[in-house]
Amino acid sequence: MSTQGQTSLPNLFKQWRGGDAVAGQEMARRFSDWYYAITVSRLGEIDGREPLKRSCDRFASEIVTLNSASKLMDWAQSIIQDELTAAGGRIPGGDFPNALTDRRSPAELLQAAWADLPYGQLQLLAHAYDASYPLDKLQAEAEEAGGYPIAVLRARLDLKRWLRDSRGVPLAVVPDEPDLDCAPMPIYEAGRMTTPTEEARFERWMLSRFDLCRDVAEFAVFSLSIRAGALQRGAPARPSQAAPASKAAVAPGPDAPAQAPAPDGAAPVAKRSGLNPALIIGGVVALVVLVLLALVLLFFVI
Repeated sequence: MSTQGQTSLPNLFKQWRGGDAVAGQEMARRFSDWYYAITVSRLGEIDGREPLKRSCDRFASEIVTLNSASKLMDWAQSIIQDELTAAGGRIPGGDFPNALTDRRSPAELLQAAWADLPYGQLQLLAHAYDASYPLDKLQAEAEEAGGYPIAVLRARLDLKRWLRDSRGVPLAVVPDEPDLDCAPMPIYEAGRMTTPTEEARFERWMLSRFDLCRDVAEFAVFSLSIRAGALQRGAPARPSQAAPASKAAVAPGPDAPAQAPAPDGAAPVAKRSGLNPALIIGGVVALVVLVLLALVLLFFVI
């Protein structure tokens, strides 16, 4: 790493003001990378293109009027905040193929993960990136998986690793273990931070962590897709929990009622092979309904 790469931004500013052009270039690069990570995460590449360009243009043209290193960070952040506000703040998400996905649909890539990754992990991500999903329910689910928000961060990392290894997406920031300091990252990506001040504070911290900045930027196309519901649309039925077999259990015959997969939070429902659900939905003769109910009760008693 170059000396400039280890130098703080205020010191780069001072070196640039002292006539060091290389320091000025390094400073501009860091701010442009930061602006890109914020705009692509909040707005996507297409909607974020003009706010990004305007932010970089303003930075280049107005920094010559700045005469104090202590004002650099606040001034630079005010530029991107102005542009984000003018652009509407944050889009709800979307499916945006790009060069990183090799023009493949991010939503389709994500939906393929259900075949390989644990159901609970992907469901946790789907709920975490859905800002309308109740926070108390999300926190309860995450606590069962290791804690909130670290369980969400771990699920995000496992998904990134799968995208890289199984789908050939060239993601660069895929550590062996999640960085606990970065636990707020998926909260930021999901738009779940409680106040604009909290968001601004996290973005300010991104500026001091190049790896964090790059992580947010490269995952943006997938975080936007998850926010738009890609994982929810591709979710299979929840795997049913098989009841332990009794010692006297006998293999069911061909006419035995089958156990239907239960939806979230619902009791299992018995159904007989070959039964047409349309008859139940439309209503049938009262005697047939009574017979079916009797069969269901008999099944549960047995």
